[in-house]
Amino acid sequence: MTNQTKILIAFIALAAFAVGITLNTSRIDATNQASALLTAELEQGDDIGRVGDQLGELTLVNFWATWCTPCRDEMPLFEAMYRLHQPDGFKVIGVAIDYPSRSQPFLDSMDIRYPILYAEKTGMQLLEASGNPQGLLPYSLLLDKNGRVLDQVLGKIDEAQIRAWLSEHLP
Repeated sequence: MTNQTKILIAFIALAAFAVGITLNTSRIDATNQASALLTAELEQGDDIGRVGDQLGELTLVNFWATWCTPCRDEMPLFEAMYRLHQPDGFKVIGVAIDYPSRSQPFLDSMDIRYPILYAEKTGMQLLEASGNPQGLLPYSLLLDKNGRVLDQVLGKIDEAQIRAWLSEHLP
């Protein structure tokens, strides 16, 4: 393979990557305050729950499913940060794109105690309304106490990202 062919292949790969990132990066209008997410009536145990009724000073809303490996990988971190920083006003709310019968055994096995709401059949519509029209998981929104979107992440979140949010948005 000639150097010219290698350069052409590298250029095509970079261009395809850039197009993919552009198409898969959605932004939600922060002034919209994620109203569909805040007001959606979702199953929470035997009751109906709304994200908007459970906001803390700073709330990480994480869309996940049991079949999503990166989702499962980040949940122990969310639980640890939730337990550690809940007294400071940090809250985590999981929105399962799944049924409780599938999710609850998994949650119990990992000792996940932060609130979980179940979107079930309406999950894909809620993802789209929340700025993720591709329906990719994991997907998270960081909300202030008024439900205004401060940040959104498509993909796995690490501890450094959460710590940066905490230092920026909590006293």
